[in-house]
Amino acid sequence: MDDLIRAKKRALYLLTDMDRTEKELYDKLKKTGYPESVITETMDYVRGFGYLDDRKYAKRYIETYCDRKSKARLRFDMQKKGLSKEIISEAFEIAGNYDERELIRKLAEKKAKTLDMADPKNISRVASYLSRQGFSSSDIMSVIGQDFHCC
Repeated sequence: MDDLIRAKKRALYLLTDMDRTEKELYDKLKKTGYPESVITETMDYVRGFGYLDDRKYAKRYIETYCDRKSKARLRFDMQKKGLSKEIISEAFEIAGNYDERELIRKLAEKKAKTLDMADPKNISRVASYLSRQGFSSSDIMSVIGQDFHCC
């Protein structure tokens, strides 16, 4: 019983500093060494208060990062956090569509402010940055070629 009270307090503490997915919270409690039965009951406890909701988490995650990451990168990051493909797809439907090419343009312009874009190395740096954010190379080259008259 003492483990259950400590696990509940630990879970609430972990959820006060940041939102977590069910998998993330489960992994944290498991790493702390709580038995499976205690973790299950603790997860039900915090879920009952609405503190743990993967659907809401996915929606907030997209809203927070859609202005700096591609859809592919968002999907990858959320899957890594333990969210199912179904929940991720639902969250994208709720969030609506956004123009990735416009986002690429915005991010490239932001990076280009501090760089001499006449230098091919800097164009490559911007393209590499955008690629790490999960954008397709064809979209990156299309936008960079159009905006910076290269490639």
